[in-house]
Order: sequence, then C-alpha cells, then structure tokens
Amino acid sequence: KCMSMGLLMKEDAPVVWRGPMISKALYQLFRGAKWDELDYLVVDLPPGTGDIHLSIAQNFSVAGAVIVTTPQEISLIDVKKCINMLKKVNISIIGIVENMSYFEDSTGNKNFIFGKEGGKKLAETLGTKLLGEIPLNPDITETSDSGNPVSISKPEEKTAKIFEDIARSVTNIVVL
Repeated sequence: KCMSMGLLMKEDAPVVWRGPMISKALYQLFRGAKWDELDYLVVDLPPGTGDIHLSIAQNFSVAGAVIVTTPQEISLIDVKKCINMLKKVNISIIGIVENMSYFEDSTGNKNFIFGKEGGKKLAETLGTKLLGEIPLNPDITETSDSGNPVSISKPEEKTAKIFEDIARSVTNIVVL
C-alpha cells in the first residue's frame, strides 16, 4: 500500500504549507487512509529537524528510524543533526543506508564519486549497523520512474538484492 501527498496534488503543484497545515495533513495520511492490516508503515522523509519530524515523534509510536545518507561530508553534517534530534525525542536508530555509494562501470570497477564509506563511518560512530550501500545505477531511475521498483521489475539485478538485504535487516531488527 502506498499513500503520498504527491498522489493528492496536481503533478506540478507546489505544497506551500506552514507547520500546522503539514501536521494536519500528516495526521490525515496516517489516520485517515484506509490502511487495513499493516506489518510496517514506512514514512519517507528528508533529513531534518522540523515540524514534520517533531509531529511524528510526538503523536505516533515509532519503532525506529533508518537513516539514509550519501557518502559526502555535507550530507553527513545534515544527517548528524537529524540523528541528534531523534535521540532527544527518544527514537532509536535502526541503522544507516548509504545511497549513491559508488558507480560500478562496465568492467566492474567501483568509482566512489561522492566519497567513500561516509555511511560506514557514521554507523561506527553511532554504534549501529550499516544496513547497505546503494550504488548509482540507471536501473533504479528507470524502474522508479516507471512505477516498478528495481526489486520487483529486475529482481535478478545486484541492486535489487541490496534493497532486499536492507529490508530483511530492518525487519530482523524491528520486532513486531
């Protein structure tokens, strides 16, 4: 099941809302959508310390947060702020996912375009698990744009296995 503000708005319409409006919409998405029975509800947010993050922490039971970063230092700086906010509101860190970790060329060589092992170092600093390193891969863009994630449309791809391993790790850590 999937619900998004993007599904409720015109494709090119901006969402220009202040904190209280965002919080109300969030509550409606969580409580107003017909979810039926769920094992997990995954909420995808940009790193931040704003109203939406605080509203979730204050109004909903959260099993933990999966932190997604890219390897470069500028991303890690923002993510560390988010992690510190999560600690203040008693939300545990499930683990770290490093996105855009590398680009694998046709010869199999990994090119670390945005730096190397930023997510791994962050996980070590936090004493948490590095859940996975997602490469820059055109298949991800192609399949996502078509509405069929790479793990479904190209399950034989190495990238699909990375996503599956991350999901498996999270479900093994989060106890229902």
